[in-house]
Amino acid sequence: MATVTHIDEALVQVLASDAEIAMQAGSRIYQVQAPQGTAFPCVVFQRDTQLKDPFTHLLGPGDLIRATYTFSCISDNLLAVRNLTRAVKAALQYRRTGLIRLAVVRNDDDQIEPSPSGEQLPVYRTDLSVEVTYNEP
Repeated sequence: MATVTHIDEALVQVLASDAEIAMQAGSRIYQVQAPQGTAFPCVVFQRDTQLKDPFTHLLGPGDLIRATYTFSCISDNLLAVRNLTRAVKAALQYRRTGLIRLAVVRNDDDQIEPSPSGEQLPVYRTDLSVEVTYNEP
């Protein structure tokens, strides 16, 4: 397994290695924006906020960073979005890896958008807000 050097790589690795997510979304896990024409369902994530100062404890500043990410589960089928959201929650909730100290799903929010191709079918999306505490490499 390749060495993970960035928190975004670690998050992709957690999602891509989950059997349930792989079954539903395959390798369609993207940072910031999915490429035009991406098949559904897919997962798109981005960092929303990051704590600027490292955690401080009795021994001085630590090397932990806390960031909030939004993971969007997207499909043209509501049931597919619900199932993918459940799988992403299960994969991330209380997750710990070599780089990730703790991931906690804080909330989720359902969205509906018009189809980007102008068709009548809507695009369903559930946004998960996930707080990730990690060691800066």
